[in-house]
Amino acid sequence: MTFSAGSSVLRIVATAVPLLVLLTAACTQSAPEVAAPPAAPQAVDGWIEYPATDAIARVQAAHWRSDTINIPLAAGTELEYKLNVKKGDALAYAISYGALQDPSAVVSEFHGHTEQRADGVGDLMYYSKTNGTAQSGQLVAPWDGVHGWYLKNGSMKDITVKLQLAGFYDLIPDQF
Repeated sequence: MTFSAGSSVLRIVATAVPLLVLLTAACTQSAPEVAAPPAAPQAVDGWIEYPATDAIARVQAAHWRSDTINIPLAAGTELEYKLNVKKGDALAYAISYGALQDPSAVVSEFHGHTEQRADGVGDLMYYSKTNGTAQSGQLVAPWDGVHGWYLKNGSMKDITVKLQLAGFYDLIPDQF
């Protein structure tokens, strides 16, 4: 079978043109319309002002409080030290464990949970899980509920956990 140069070109063109038509049709179909993002605020006197939300700044009816709690934790024991914190309220904290020979013998889990609902299920979130290493931080409570520290002393010596707090929270009495 022999083909002349002219017939080969015709066959290639005859095959390519329908593919090109299909490709062009697929590429030129209109995409679904997407809503435009909201316009950025305009600068006024050299400043772009953004509105603050409650997640950023919030005026409280009550004055913030601060507490230092020394929690005795006997060798081989555990406890949960809890605070009541409302959704969106802020808490700054520092936790330390004194001079430990082996910080890995202490477990500290900072967490929060809601009350369990009628179906027996509640919400739980761990903010940090550490050993007996000092830690400082802040929390903005994700929900109303109990927020605090599960503490376990796996060492052979009694320790005192020092918890320094500031913010908007309520202490729960008689925990140790």
